[in-house]
Amino acid sequence: MKSRIRSAIPKKIIGINISSQKRDIIEDIAKSENAVAVFFDNEIMGQQVGYLCGFKGFVRSEKEGEDIMDECLIFSGIDGRSLDPILKKLREKEATVKLKAIVTAHNQSWNVGELIKELRREHIYMNGGDRDEK
Repeated sequence: MKSRIRSAIPKKIIGINISSQKRDIIEDIAKSENAVAVFFDNEIMGQQVGYLCGFKGFVRSEKEGEDIMDECLIFSGIDGRSLDPILKKLREKEATVKLKAIVTAHNQSWNVGELIKELRREHIYMNGGDRDEK
């Protein structure tokens, strides 16, 4: 029987529209968790999540994304068990970010702007906000 060896996805924390103070904290936390932290501003809203993660098959898009200023963290190669200590450290260092996502097979093809809008809707819904707000 042949076994298939899947290469592990490198641990990566992708920060979007993150302040410089929080960037330093996130970089330190990423290093402590053997992850890489990379940061972008809103110019990448038209790019697919898989492209930012460096996944094969994703290429840079020429699409312009929307002008979205929300802070967001995207976790790639980090499972729920590994995520908990990262989130705890972010809270302890007062560097929390409201919008967060783990990259999945479902959302890796979304562009970043779409992902952030969906995260915003979910955040509002989960916190008792207007259920119809876009």
